[in-house]
Amino acid sequence: MKVLASFCLSLVLCQVGRASVLPGQVEKQPLVDVIHYNSGLKTFSPLSSDSSLLTSCNGVLNATSGGIAYRAFEPIAENERCVWTIRGGNAGGFSLNVLNLGISNSSSNTQVIATCLRRGETLANHILLNQTGPVNGVSYCNVLVITFASGSEVSGSTGFVLEYSVLRSSSLSPRSQDYIIDAGTAGIIRHPNSASRYENYELNTFIILPTLGSNTNVIYFRGSLEADYCYDNLSVYRFNATSVAPTKWEYKGRICGHILSDFISNGDLILITFDTDQSVVGTGFQLAIAPSDAAQCQN
Repeated sequence: MKVLASFCLSLVLCQVGRASVLPGQVEKQPLVDVIHYNSGLKTFSPLSSDSSLLTSCNGVLNATSGGIAYRAFEPIAENERCVWTIRGGNAGGFSLNVLNLGISNSSSNTQVIATCLRRGETLANHILLNQTGPVNGVSYCNVLVITFASGSEVSGSTGFVLEYSVLRSSSLSPRSQDYIIDAGTAGIIRHPNSASRYENYELNTFIILPTLGSNTNVIYFRGSLEADYCYDNLSVYRFNATSVAPTKWEYKGRICGHILSDFISNGDLILITFDTDQSVVGTGFQLAIAPSDAAQCQN
């Protein structure tokens, strides 16, 4: 059944095409069949952790203070991708301090990035962590996303250590969730995953880890969102390792309540956020994560 479901998902991706995110924001009815016929696909669950320190690649931190120590005094590998979401319980702001950063000057394509997410803000703020010490620009963030991405030249480089602390609490819904998904496995994310309707004041994160060398493919299908003025919306970011910008995350647009379905594709990391306002809720949406080679379509 899983093979059949993966095949069906691949077939629909071929029908949709290799378009980038938000190609004219048109409705693609064929996606309905895949989303509704997915009993053979894995259903992904949100991540949560009570740990205050993470030392392995990828994870979520819910403690009000803690840190990340990744390969602190060990050589890093080529073309690594690791992402950590710092939620800190229900934060309304953070302090962030880089204690150790072992990236050599020759590793120009290796980055550690702190992404500040705030409910109600259209654009995230991506901060390059290129020196030790306190980090500015995070004192009013609801969620922090830490990205570690190494390039092909990593000789002489080691990892990093950082610590954080929550400055104040916020009014975010406690049902806000965080996902970190491996794109190599076909599956479905349903939001909300355990209720009939999402809540007001949510800020959720969905991070799709790539299989480098292949496209990561995500199809979005709406249940129902508040349609007026895009008050409840998904924002899409793609990581572009070849970008000459100071940080490699690129904003690609929003998916609003009037969009029935859409297709997102990238050869690297994908970050999607779902932000809701103070009124009117809906049944949410689903994200189908395709196998990394699903868009390898025959002519």
